[in-house]
Amino acid sequence: MGAALQRLTFATFGLLFCHSLFGAPASTLSTTKLTIAVSDINGQPASDMVVYATPKVGLNKLPANTQQLVIDQKDKKFAPYVTVMQKGQPIQFSNKDDITHHIYSVSGSNRFDFKLQAGTTKQTQAMDASEEVAMGCNIHDWMSGYALVVDTPFYSKTNKEGVAILNIAPLGEYTVTVWHPQLDAQNNRVSTVTKATQLNHQLAIKLSHPMLPVPPQTGQDEFDFIEEYE
Repeated sequence: MGAALQRLTFATFGLLFCHSLFGAPASTLSTTKLTIAVSDINGQPASDMVVYATPKVGLNKLPANTQQLVIDQKDKKFAPYVTVMQKGQPIQFSNKDDITHHIYSVSGSNRFDFKLQAGTTKQTQAMDASEEVAMGCNIHDWMSGYALVVDTPFYSKTNKEGVAILNIAPLGEYTVTVWHPQLDAQNNRVSTVTKATQLNHQLAIKLSHPMLPVPPQTGQDEFDFIEEYE
């Protein structure tokens, strides 16, 4: 990352964590860029991982992240397969296939269940519980997808290099969590605490839990047409 990293072991969370701080004095700043690099159990960049930061204090004073979450149905798959949103926001589903889907959530408090015809969109009610939302299609039972609802406006996903950048404010102590439905850890996540006090804060997290394979997102064509859904 271009700076020395101090390595610490977090046995409680089952991960290796190291960080470095650099930049202007904290007294002149109220916002920081938190750069998080996530690597897998083999030390390779871990892409498509949800990363979010929750302040230890002052959570109820933070503004809402109003970014609209859109999940497409494309090629009989949920796209993206995994994503993240803040509690209190809805999900918009957009069917880009030329067939009908019947979208539903599997369990939890954030329930929805509706038909979505080809070329149409539908928005759910606000997701009011912080939890993992597992999604499926009643017509195409191989389709699966996940949305994580978090109680913080500071979230993103790692890119192909395993890096996510969060612009956080105020400065201070944060719990940083990495989540993915295929992460073979308790509640599919690992967490650690970091203190952001400078203009730029870098955090490296090496997972000590393996990633399970994503279920195949393909099925049989004969299930594309079911009369009751037309």
